[in-house]
Amino acid sequence: NGMRRGIMYADIINTVSPTYAREILTEEFGEGLDKLLNERKSRLFGILNGINTESLNPETDKDLVANYSAKTLDKRLENQVALQKQFGLPATQGDVFVVGMVGRMDAQKGFDIATQVLGSLMENINFQFVIIGEGDPSYRLYFEELKAKYPDRIGTHFSFDARLPRMIFGGADAVLIPSKFEPSGLVQMEAMRYGCIPIVRKVGGLADSVQDFAPELGEGTGFVFDKYDPFSLTIAIVRASELYRQKKEWEKLVKRAMAQDFSWEKSAQEYIKLFEMALRFHKEKQES
Repeated sequence: NGMRRGIMYADIINTVSPTYAREILTEEFGEGLDKLLNERKSRLFGILNGINTESLNPETDKDLVANYSAKTLDKRLENQVALQKQFGLPATQGDVFVVGMVGRMDAQKGFDIATQVLGSLMENINFQFVIIGEGDPSYRLYFEELKAKYPDRIGTHFSFDARLPRMIFGGADAVLIPSKFEPSGLVQMEAMRYGCIPIVRKVGGLADSVQDFAPELGEGTGFVFDKYDPFSLTIAIVRASELYRQKKEWEKLVKRAMAQDFSWEKSAQEYIKLFEMALRFHKEKQES
C-alpha cells in the first residue's frame, strides 16, 4: 500500500534505467503495479546507475597482477594468466577465449538458460569458463559436475570474495550476463571499464549500457541477444568467440568498451535535471 501511495502522489517516479522504466509498464515486469504506473507514466523516468570509476580502475587497481590502460592492453594478458592460475586452469597465453560469470546464481540472472547451453558449447567451442557466485544449490551442483567433466576448462568459486570479480574483469575476455530481468546491473559496466566484453540479454539496464557489436559499422561494445531462450544465448556466445579470433577487431571492441562513461558524475547530472523537474511539478501542483 505504501508503494501504491508513493506512485499516486509522487511528483516524479524514477527507476534505475530508462529501459526498465518502460518495462515496468507491462504486466510481465510490473509486479502488479503496471496499471497504476501507466496512469502516471508521464512522471516516470529512468536514470542508469553509475559505478565508482576511481576504485574500479585497471590503471591503479591493486588487486590486479598488472595494471594497464586501453593503450597498454598487452599487459592485460598477465592478469589472464593470474586468473587461470587462481582457478587451476592451464595458462593459454591469449590463445583460448576466457569467459567469466559473476553474481547470484538464480533464475533471474539467467542461470536456467546458461546451464542448458554450456555443456554443448564445451563440446563445440574451445573456451574456458570461470564462475563466481552464491545461490541455488542445484546450479552449484551443475557447475561442479561440469568441472569434473572439463577440469582444464571450468573454474568455480561458490563463496563471496571481493577480489575475485575484479580478477575476472581484469583477466577474462568476456563476461556472461543472460538475465531474465535486470533493472540496472553493475557487472556489465564494471567489466567494460576493465576491457572485459559483456555478453548480455537486451533487458533493463543491460539494454541501456551495452551496444551490440555491428561489424558492418565497426560499432558496438558487446554482444546482445533479445529473446530469453538457450538458442539466442548460444548465438551470442558463438558470435563473441568468433570475433575473439580476429585479434585486431577484438582489440577495437575492447577499446570502445573501455571508453564508455559509466561514472556517477554522468548519472548525477541526470539526477540534477530530474530534481529540478520535480521541484517545478511540485510548484505547479501547489499553484493549481
